[in-house]
Amino acid sequence: MQPTELRRMYQLEDSYWWFVGRRRLVRRLIERFAPERESLRLLDAGCGTGGTLEALTRLDSLGEVWGCDLASEALQLCRRRGFDRLKQSRIETLDFPDEHFDVVVSCDVLEHVPDDECAIGEIVRVLAPHGIAVLTVPAHRWLWSQHDEALDHLRRYETRPFRELLEDAGLQIELYSKAVAISMPAILLAVAYRRIRRLFSGGEKARQTALFELPRPLNSALIWMLEVEAWLMRYVSLPIGASLVAVARKPHKPESA
Repeated sequence: MQPTELRRMYQLEDSYWWFVGRRRLVRRLIERFAPERESLRLLDAGCGTGGTLEALTRLDSLGEVWGCDLASEALQLCRRRGFDRLKQSRIETLDFPDEHFDVVVSCDVLEHVPDDECAIGEIVRVLAPHGIAVLTVPAHRWLWSQHDEALDHLRRYETRPFRELLEDAGLQIELYSKAVAISMPAILLAVAYRRIRRLFSGGEKARQTALFELPRPLNSALIWMLEVEAWLMRYVSLPIGASLVAVARKPHKPESA
């Protein structure tokens, strides 16, 4: 990711609806599905500027919390938040022991990775038996926009292939749903606007994300909508949305004869 986009993310991450809503969802999923242990070891694989790390450290059940990211600029911003359990590492080659973590979180990371199958294999490797991976990725190729290009995305995922990617790695799906559903009409309008503007702009413009500060009432309303979605996911898998969310568990090894 471009350093300018990392800095923008750092500035907005504590308040912007997308980040706030996603962190709250991830926290709820960990509380619901994480192994029942007195102290959990957690890895944020692709921790970015540290907003998710900061939110998850408030969980009572968490003990050892680590973050890793490929970008040195991102890790510097994590250190500004006071984190020191950090490693510079690609998600395809995680610099951690086998079966070390009870929870691995990876939010909007796999779409950046050339070999996402290898990355999932590494997540499985560092997960302890019965541990969970909490994953989010952008959904639907037809939603591709300049926002994806500015964030150096390589792909957006379709529903069935992403599920198969997890299952082929030996993970058991505990929850699988689309997300950011209630705001889909606004997202569709924004994508259409960016495409039309690009069409009539007469050439390539500088790549730029759709991250910008919103009026407080609108930002609060969008956070509330994501809270409603998180509640609904306790009962149903949402059929539409701009993201995919998965909780996948590493099964216990079969007992030897």
